[in-house]
Amino acid sequence: MSVRPIITAAILLALAPGLCLAATRGQFATDPDLVSGDRVSLFGGGHLLPPGLEPDRPAPYGFALAAPVDDALPDLPPEPAYEGPVDLAYGAYQRGAYDEAYEAALQRSGRGDTRAETLIGELVERNLIAEERAGPALEWYRMAAESGEPFALNRYGMSLLTSDDEADKEKGAALVQQAAEAGDPLAAFNYGSLLIAQNPGKEGLKLALPWFEASAEADIADAQYALSQIYPALEDIPEEKKALWIFWLRRAADNDHDTAQLDLALALINGRGTPRDIEKGIDWLRRAALNGNPAAMSRLAYLYSEGIGVREDKETAASFYLSVRPLGLIEPEMEELLDGLDAETRKSAERRSRALARR
Repeated sequence: MSVRPIITAAILLALAPGLCLAATRGQFATDPDLVSGDRVSLFGGGHLLPPGLEPDRPAPYGFALAAPVDDALPDLPPEPAYEGPVDLAYGAYQRGAYDEAYEAALQRSGRGDTRAETLIGELVERNLIAEERAGPALEWYRMAAESGEPFALNRYGMSLLTSDDEADKEKGAALVQQAAEAGDPLAAFNYGSLLIAQNPGKEGLKLALPWFEASAEADIADAQYALSQIYPALEDIPEEKKALWIFWLRRAADNDHDTAQLDLALALINGRGTPRDIEKGIDWLRRAALNGNPAAMSRLAYLYSEGIGVREDKETAASFYLSVRPLGLIEPEMEELLDGLDAETRKSAERRSRALARR
């Protein structure tokens, strides 16, 4: 079991105990405002650009990878030859060749190669390699942590935090703290999250803030999103720092954090902390949806069904709705929309919904 959902829940509860997911038709406005009242965000690409530059707009929903161009483009200049080290194990892992990744990492394990040992732990933990074949993930993380490398200490510590044994949890928290103090940016975020879990309310947020700031500066998207939520929530921080919440929200969205993408969409739609721009807001909403965010999918399903801010498209509305329907987000009006589709359109919507699930 991953500890990340627990940590995320702790942060959200500290920020807003009454926060809940709004994904039903009744929680949308009926005009182009799309949403009204309180900010709603539980789940969350694009590119952060300097002022005055327009971001690339996503292709219309339909999973087109590229559009043809009429004129041939000039050849790109040749790339310089790469002469640095090659990590065959991680390269295979990124390609999805998990058996190859395991074999390559196994050859380097036991010789002080902490990254190879950590990779094997990841493969086992994610059920990409059978535990019967490789051994327990925890043992690989423990071996890697013996090196004292901060990233390995953090990974072993986080694994121990999922244990039912209180002694293991205490040891895990201590290892994460040690890794954070040694400068590991992901450990800094994890340690800040632990401080929030251990110190409910605003006090935990204050204790976590410097760790989140260090992690965010190192480009950890979870920390960037956390700052976008914490800065407006704390009363005793400078106003100039409070104003940075939208900057960090954009950074997190740029780093493909789907919750941040959803929040940025709503901020643009409502003109909260940034000039109002419904069109760009819907672009970000679409990006969050294509990133698998259930709340964004539910919102887009409604918008496309009613033609609010977008061209009315019943098939696209159905494809998004079918993607969240298995999660229990059942809407009578959307059920009526499905019932009203002809067989060919319904089949096409189901096909697009399956494609979305595979992204």
